[in-house]
Amino acid sequence: MEPYFAIEKSEEIFRSETSLIKFIKELLLQNYKIYELNHKHGELIPYHAHGYKEMIIMTRGKMRLIIEEKIIDIEAGDIIKIEPWAIHLSCFVDPEGAGFYLCYPGKIRPSNKPAD
Repeated sequence: MEPYFAIEKSEEIFRSETSLIKFIKELLLQNYKIYELNHKHGELIPYHAHGYKEMIIMTRGKMRLIIEEKIIDIEAGDIIKIEPWAIHLSCFVDPEGAGFYLCYPGKIRPSNKPAD
């Protein structure tokens, strides 16, 4: 595992749409905020960081991320968890675009960025 992120593939979660929906419902029961997003080829989400763990569940296409200077490519069937305060950006590299769920804890407690 990298210090700033972890990638996993779960055949159980992605085996069917029903399994994926069940996983999303479990996150909602844990008070996660979940957004279903679609982006076109070439779109960019600029560098940013936040004080909570972010989870991206890829459902369609491919996404390239740069997390703390490391280049990571993820595709449909991948789940990536990005640690708090990890500086990252996303761009969408699939000609057909990309679809994913963006998930983060709903009850975010105020926190200060760790001292350098």
